[in-house]
Amino acid sequence: MFNKEKQSENNIFSLDNTKLNENCQKIVQDAVSELNIVGFMTGYYDENLTITQVSSHMLKNLGYTFEEFQKKTSGSLRNLFYGENQTFLEYDRFRRLQGCGEGQMLMSDGTPVFVRMCKKDAIADDGKQVWVLSVQIDWMQQNLKLINNVIHSAMWRFDCDKSGNIKEVYWSHEFRTMLGYHDILDFPNKLESWSDLLHPEDREATLTLLEQAIQDKTDSVKYDCEYRLKMKDGSYQWFRTNAETTRRLDGTVRLIIGTFINIDKRKQSEMKAQRNEAFHRAYTEGNICEYYVNLKDNSFESLKVEDSLLEIFEKSHTWDELIQAYLDNYVVDEDKEAVSHFYNRNFIVEKLSEGSKEITLECRMRIKGEERLVRNVLMRGEKNDGSRYAMIFVRDITEARKEMENILELTRKNDAMDLLLQGTMRLVNRFAMCNLEDDTYKFYSLHGKKPPYDAYGTYHDLIRRIASRYKVVAKDETIDKVISADHIRGMIRSMDDIYKLEYCTEDEKHFKSMAFIPLSWKDGVLEKVLLIAQDTTQEKLAEIESRIALKEAYEAANKANRAKTEFLSNMSHDIRTPMNAIVGMTAIAGANIDHQDRVIDCLGKITKSSRHLLGLINEVLDMSRIEKGKIELTEEDFNLDELVDNLIAMTRSEIEAHHHNFEVRLNKIEHEYVRGDSLRVQQIFTNIMSNAIKYTPDGGKILFSITEKPTTSLDIGCYEFVIQDNGMGMSEEFQKVMFDPFTREDDKRISEIQGTGLGMAITRNIVNMMNGNIKVESKLGKGSRFTVTIFLRLRDEKSETIDELVNLPVLVVDDDKTCCEGTVATLNEIGIDGEWVLSGKEAVERAVKRHENGNDYFVYIIDWQMPGMDGIETTRQIRQKIGPDVSVIVLTSYDYTKIEEEAKAAGVDEFISKPLFRSRLTAALQNIISGKPSQDARDYLKNIAASDYTGKKILLVEDNELNREVAAEIIGMTGAEIETAVNGKEAVDKVADHPNGYYDLVFMDVQMPIMNGYEAATAIRSLPKHKGELLPIVAMTANAFTEDVILAKSAGMNEHIAKPLDMEKLNRMLHEWM
Repeated sequence: MFNKEKQSENNIFSLDNTKLNENCQKIVQDAVSELNIVGFMTGYYDENLTITQVSSHMLKNLGYTFEEFQKKTSGSLRNLFYGENQTFLEYDRFRRLQGCGEGQMLMSDGTPVFVRMCKKDAIADDGKQVWVLSVQIDWMQQNLKLINNVIHSAMWRFDCDKSGNIKEVYWSHEFRTMLGYHDILDFPNKLESWSDLLHPEDREATLTLLEQAIQDKTDSVKYDCEYRLKMKDGSYQWFRTNAETTRRLDGTVRLIIGTFINIDKRKQSEMKAQRNEAFHRAYTEGNICEYYVNLKDNSFESLKVEDSLLEIFEKSHTWDELIQAYLDNYVVDEDKEAVSHFYNRNFIVEKLSEGSKEITLECRMRIKGEERLVRNVLMRGEKNDGSRYAMIFVRDITEARKEMENILELTRKNDAMDLLLQGTMRLVNRFAMCNLEDDTYKFYSLHGKKPPYDAYGTYHDLIRRIASRYKVVAKDETIDKVISADHIRGMIRSMDDIYKLEYCTEDEKHFKSMAFIPLSWKDGVLEKVLLIAQDTTQEKLAEIESRIALKEAYEAANKANRAKTEFLSNMSHDIRTPMNAIVGMTAIAGANIDHQDRVIDCLGKITKSSRHLLGLINEVLDMSRIEKGKIELTEEDFNLDELVDNLIAMTRSEIEAHHHNFEVRLNKIEHEYVRGDSLRVQQIFTNIMSNAIKYTPDGGKILFSITEKPTTSLDIGCYEFVIQDNGMGMSEEFQKVMFDPFTREDDKRISEIQGTGLGMAITRNIVNMMNGNIKVESKLGKGSRFTVTIFLRLRDEKSETIDELVNLPVLVVDDDKTCCEGTVATLNEIGIDGEWVLSGKEAVERAVKRHENGNDYFVYIIDWQMPGMDGIETTRQIRQKIGPDVSVIVLTSYDYTKIEEEAKAAGVDEFISKPLFRSRLTAALQNIISGKPSQDARDYLKNIAASDYTGKKILLVEDNELNREVAAEIIGMTGAEIETAVNGKEAVDKVADHPNGYYDLVFMDVQMPIMNGYEAATAIRSLPKHKGELLPIVAMTANAFTEDVILAKSAGMNEHIAKPLDMEKLNRMLHEWM
């Protein structure tokens, strides 16, 4: 047992029967205000870091019960944490730690979750020093950390005071581990922890940029830089950091948060190299070598080889030998591993098979004693077999790289220019150096693509070529005028000026932007400019699409609002209609209290209207919970036989009222027993069937078929359910929106048919939650066909072979050939020798012939409704000609009460309702063997009344007087003694005041005053001397969703039954627990 005390609306569970004193409570309260905690623990400073107390909020947020928490932790704090960040749990470190930190805790289902913690010390009543650990489950931090793990980055944060000065620093655990540190002991949350590690050459520039970003109130200076940091092992590594700021209205910084990436790693290195190379690369005209490779045969054919490499080409007989010689004799040691991987044949085949047209790698090699930078280029060979052949070029790019470095050196003379180029180099497609004085230009491509014009030439010729293909966007001037040398000089007056314009093709399908940046002046006249071009087609098209999407969203919102308004109007009508019937019929019944037939008629109509009203309310609640994402699926055992029976039972009265011809067909059902959410599956088909019944004119046809589709999984079954009718059908326009909430067909033929317009929206959402699919085919005036495909987990099914019936002959009689073949196939599966005929006349003839040969059929399975001679007459003639020694089973559609007496008089032994499931057929045959007739389970109250629980005591806890009277009356039919309580506290007191075993069962409502059902069940389970541990408690509540069932069982209840009461389920629960 344990103690529980109330503090700050949070239950605190004690593992050693201690309580928090005032000192500990103050520490907790301080931590609450500092961290906004969701739970806390306290414990001793011993080798196990023993936990002494834990709050109920803590348990709830981690998903534990107190008992599960004890079992998981064994009383030690160390058993609750997960992951690499556990060094703080070492005894000496943990004792020294104070303040905030982070880590990973294990939830009850084994999921690690990131938490922020605040640790402080306190003194217990016994004088011992204890630790108090406050915990916050930070879901935003959890998501950020997952993203950081994906991109291999770390987070950091600076909080600033009102003057914009840094007052608090936070380094994430990933930040510390990247540098080789553990926690705040060896890397405190101080700015100096990081700044002292900056490389001396990088320190001033890095800190200056940080200060500029903080002081710049316009937020135009961004903190985005690369620098070297000293690792814990003494080495330096390159890192990149960038940050965003949150500013107050006066422009001062309130918060700086940034990311931190190690760019020494290969992937970041390659990204940086690709980016820099894109800016610096120039075309190289010569290749050191070119050759052709057959990857499959490991052979090569040289096309061009410089003298310096000729020796390895002449001595190598295979391509693998050539690459090895290339590595051994030329590639520098630092690059050998990367080059070896690049030329791995499996790697190349994989890349080419994925569709890559070109693969490149830069490396350093020594040629004639000089180190050169080369680019290895591998391109797809023949089109018909792209993964077998390749072309390989090795290009010397040393001089091209030097030229790019010279360009960069030129731009570094102006800091603003440097920042601009660094920022735009990721965006622009190409740029040109234009000399307006000499009327020349030279193009450079950032992505290695050939420019659309000559790589160099006269500037006036470039203007002419551009003007022939493009026009200025949103301006009246021609493009040749706005990019002329005179116009550019007029627009650029200083080094701070940048001249920009947008232009596009004549058909306005391709958009570009152009910027001219000043580079130098000569005698006060602008001489050189940098022309940067960027393709903005995607951005422009996205802008257009965004405007279209915004318009569509606006129209959709208006449509949804109109639909909801119409829905409220419909709901007002649809709710008032059954309510009017209930009120009116109640008044009529009261006025005719002495006329029993009239009262019974009124009560029947009240019941029908009540259930219709309940259905409307359930649809609205289901849709609301679906939209909020609060619908959860349960997984329970059920079989398809019961599913079909329930569907027929719920829709039978409506089918009969409309005189519909309803048929159920089974196709290749190998697995009847499955696991899933049977209530939600049933809800899918009830919604579709209800529509088929309502929207099919009287006397129509409705077909419900089930097919088990083949799958590759041994434990998952794929089931296709089809509901088809020949009713009104739907227009193509309505089919596009029929699954939207509040939507109904605008058709005068259905204006009198009640409904919320939510049924199909709920149906589709449930199907989607089951990873299934729903498809509809419909034509106006011809009917509709709904196809639902869902996946259900298969249960192990016992063999249904009946030893006493193996190889015995059985005759199936049905005018439906498909039904005959299916039934015989099922008989064969359970070991019976089945035969079939298509009429009663044939059945009698074959029965007589068998009888004369002394080889009677063991059982006849005869359809009731056959043309000519029906099933009852066929049975009568077989009995007359053969006698009573054979058994006869009659197949019926679904209700045989009208013919039961006549059929038994004719000699029928058993009845089986269609569809003919294997389990149903097996049960009937077993009844014949054992001589037991099948049970009729249609009268639920009769079954309850037949139960005898005399001497048993049941505690009924219900605050509503009418509901209490109904439940007591029904349960009292069993002979059990009923005691009542009107709230949870009264129920707990009654159980506590009586000895163990006094009550045999408790039915517990949930929503009650003073103490609700969940609290009451928990309190009963916690009574001293194990008084409430074994007492069965069943939730009897209108809280009928899956989550409510889970909450009931989490509170300690054994079962759950929803209101209004299902009499069959109530009878089953009484039998199970009494």
